[in-house]
Amino acid sequence: MPASSEIAPKGPWIHPSPHLTRLDAFRRFINRKYDLNLTNYTELHKWSVDEIESFCGEIWTFCGLVYTKPPTAVAVGIESTCPRPRWFPGARLNYTENILIKGLATHPDAVAVSACREGGTEWRHLTWMELRDHVALYTSALRHAGVKQGDRVATVATNSVESLLILLAAGSVGAIFSSTAPDMGAKGVIERYSQIQPKVLFVESTVLYGGQRRDQREKLKTAVGELKKRVQQLEHVVIMTGPAWNDTGVIHLNDFLNVKPFPLGFAQLPFDHPIYILYSSGTTGPPKCICHAGGAVLLQQKKDLILGADLREDSTYYQYTTIGWMMWNMQVAALSIGSRIVLYDGSPLHPSPSFQVQLLEQQGVTHWGTSPKFLAALRHSLCEALPPMPSLQVVVVSGAPLPMETSDWFYAMFPKQVALQSSSGGTDLAAGIVGGNLIVPLHGPQLAAPSLGMQVEIWDQSGRNIADSGLKGDFVITKPFFSMPVTFWGEEGHEKYRKAYFDVFPGIWCHGDFISKDLKTQCYIIHGRSDGVLNPGGVRFGTADLYNVLHKFPQVEDCIAVGQRRSKDHDERVLLFLKMRGNT
Repeated sequence: MPASSEIAPKGPWIHPSPHLTRLDAFRRFINRKYDLNLTNYTELHKWSVDEIESFCGEIWTFCGLVYTKPPTAVAVGIESTCPRPRWFPGARLNYTENILIKGLATHPDAVAVSACREGGTEWRHLTWMELRDHVALYTSALRHAGVKQGDRVATVATNSVESLLILLAAGSVGAIFSSTAPDMGAKGVIERYSQIQPKVLFVESTVLYGGQRRDQREKLKTAVGELKKRVQQLEHVVIMTGPAWNDTGVIHLNDFLNVKPFPLGFAQLPFDHPIYILYSSGTTGPPKCICHAGGAVLLQQKKDLILGADLREDSTYYQYTTIGWMMWNMQVAALSIGSRIVLYDGSPLHPSPSFQVQLLEQQGVTHWGTSPKFLAALRHSLCEALPPMPSLQVVVVSGAPLPMETSDWFYAMFPKQVALQSSSGGTDLAAGIVGGNLIVPLHGPQLAAPSLGMQVEIWDQSGRNIADSGLKGDFVITKPFFSMPVTFWGEEGHEKYRKAYFDVFPGIWCHGDFISKDLKTQCYIIHGRSDGVLNPGGVRFGTADLYNVLHKFPQVEDCIAVGQRRSKDHDERVLLFLKMRGNT
């Protein structure tokens, strides 16, 4: 296999038939309705942010949310990002109903969810009717447990069918879901769930990762014991898989589900009623509890999936993720389009990275979500040609900047019909901000364009837009969007929310990334986090600038760069730590 330096950089990837995409159909629809002549994505995006109220109204219709009461307006306070607008006031709908209704209406006996354990073991497949019946059972169990609208339901669990069912059951009654992956330590679980105070906690006491069964009982015993002291309303601790520990207050999932079933109903809730709580990294103090609204986050995600990725009701979407990452929530939203999703529990590197490619082939995956780090691991481990993967259409890469070498390797090795979309978004909005779509040229690892409705700018430290200068600056969003968090859960939540995004530039969402615009391609480049910007000699640059150079060397397995400025120093110096492959 050729080394990365022998692979010539590719020209832009261009869709052979962009007029067949749903995004171009949307462009033509807008032209007809508003008597416009928008000829390309740049013009469509400009219209979407200049006429944001009209755009948001059209997205509501185009994405097909199901409701029992229509909204009285698109928004109240749409001229402001802080405070957050009140979107679609008067509407009544349900997140879970919207997740299920499309697939049930169009192909009830088709497979909705496929799930497996590490290495492709223990496959399970649920049709849309079976998924609905399972949601009904889990919803009945939550209702018997006294869960009602606004209560929190939490998990420490793997990416499994059961985790999906718990989210959908919570959503059906208007409860608020929250999740952490099993690799979270006891302290992290306690910090998160002592803040949101769940009524029911689901856990897995044994997990499979990297070919090994891992016993979680001691960690869970510590976490649950402390949570019971701090959370008065924690009434049920349910073990989803694995044995119990020495605690009479826990029950197994089968016992929890052994209840008299209720007919499945869907609580009709305001558009901005919360559906789940995600978490910041917690690098500065306790993790911030980011509260997302059900209607708002689902509409934002549907917009990205339908218009950005061209997802359809006959698509199959596989996102490698844990349930602690917002990409899990994004994948769940694909069900609302009628798409099939594939859930994978375990390490993507076991038994080898190439198994993930086999999974794409075997399951007929059309849309694959992965990370730059995994593609790099696949590149270094692959010793044979890839299978043809005739179904694969789009690969979305997120979570970190994509190195040029990885992008070039991808286009040299993967089928020519596959679009590689580098994307950037965040837990903060549970969706994307800038990324690819199928009617613009895709220039390797660069972020092709802002999503529709996202007014993205690059500001210097004085608050001046420097996007067209090519200089690096802070990544800001200057107009409101659907999935702005409702609040941060807990005491002083609104103030914590304001400080997190609107403190740097008052009234302007500062996302925390260090970014620039390539003036030749008009694409965007992420250089790292703003709080990780290095500043030796007054020259600001991002950690990704260093990492992209180091990724060219296969001897380097991992790296981290930090700035150091001690009290005696007149300037900052940059320290670079390398982990060499094979301990060489």
